[in-house]
Amino acid sequence: MSRAREKGSAVFLLRPPALSPLGSYFSGNIFGGKTLVVGDGLLDDPGYESEITTALEALAASENILILLEGELSEARQKRFKEAGAKIVEFKNPGPAKFLQWAEGKAEKIGVSVSRPDLAILSEEAEFNPRAVLNKMERMFLEEGARARTKGRVSEPNYFAFTDEVSAKRKHSALRLLRSYVKNGLGAEEAFWKLWWKIKTLRLADSGVKGTGLHPFVEKKALADLRHFSSGELEKLSFEVMDIFSEVRRGEESFEEGVEKTLLKL
Repeated sequence: MSRAREKGSAVFLLRPPALSPLGSYFSGNIFGGKTLVVGDGLLDDPGYESEITTALEALAASENILILLEGELSEARQKRFKEAGAKIVEFKNPGPAKFLQWAEGKAEKIGVSVSRPDLAILSEEAEFNPRAVLNKMERMFLEEGARARTKGRVSEPNYFAFTDEVSAKRKHSALRLLRSYVKNGLGAEEAFWKLWWKIKTLRLADSGVKGTGLHPFVEKKALADLRHFSSGELEKLSFEVMDIFSEVRRGEESFEEGVEKTLLKL
């Protein structure tokens, strides 16, 4: 994905549930390059499944690229995809020993503390499914972070003040708050998750969908904050925030660096 970006391609990672139709990601790249969309489990989402199967031939003939990561495909679906010109590659799981070796490497990269016996149990529970194991380790990473953030701490700052500054596009005030968190030894991870939550609520409010599940107060505030953003800006911002987590997980940058770069673009 990083190489595609270096060549001027627009790159998107999609996981259900998402709000925008798949076609909106292929509507054009202002830099003139191709668009690469990597979909993780999109065929499990009724909306995306219908859109993909309806436009299979057009997708296969397009200069843009759609990569679908799926647990398995039925014979009928494989036939339909092949007839449309799609390429299907099957990745078989390695044996238990090699799988555990792979899982240990992923756990170290993600930053999860888990013993080899516990990792073996986790892998068995997930039926040695790589995606399921990664999801479990990501949850463990978040839970460990939550425990570390609360251990031995009397009080934490009001991170909602930070998201209020972001919502109003007061980037310099937001940057000062972010740097104060880091200076006080609190780190930027919590600020990242509050930012992620805020962008999610703004996009839900912007979708116009009834019954978003948001608390009335949260929804009212999100609707008021929407005056500072266009739908396109929110969509772009949401992808940038997702990229922060991916890059932190790969060890390419810190939460502080990622959030700061995003704020500077407001």
